[in-house]
Amino acid sequence: MCPHCGAPPEVALAEAQPTGVPADWLERAARVALHQPEGTLDLDRVERLKHEGVSVEDLGAVVVELKRLPQLKELSLARNEITDVAPLAGLPGLRYLHLEKNRISQLGPLCELKVLKQLWLYGNPLGREEIIMLEQALPRCEVFV
Repeated sequence: MCPHCGAPPEVALAEAQPTGVPADWLERAARVALHQPEGTLDLDRVERLKHEGVSVEDLGAVVVELKRLPQLKELSLARNEITDVAPLAGLPGLRYLHLEKNRISQLGPLCELKVLKQLWLYGNPLGREEIIMLEQALPRCEVFV
């Protein structure tokens, strides 16, 4: 037992899960994406993933998990509470990115996603200068605002 809180050791010493990121979210989302409710899951086959409307604020923990999907090309993080998109620069293979209805105001880190073809941003508090900067950095990317 923990001398401070009285919890058993496995509870007191367990790593805290980041808020808004359930421990098994990636497996559940991958199963939906692959239409595979049970059985052995092959994360290498996941090309599209949705993690929408789940109140994600911090993308750091989410992107750490997403890096387990080497074939990921399309990602939807719509209807969350995202403000900082910097962690997404760690997913250079993305081609389609849905970030609508978040709280994003700065797009600089997305300029690193050189193969991005389409980006959905409507419903975010973005200034025109941010959009222009992104369009100049990614001329082959269609940006929907």
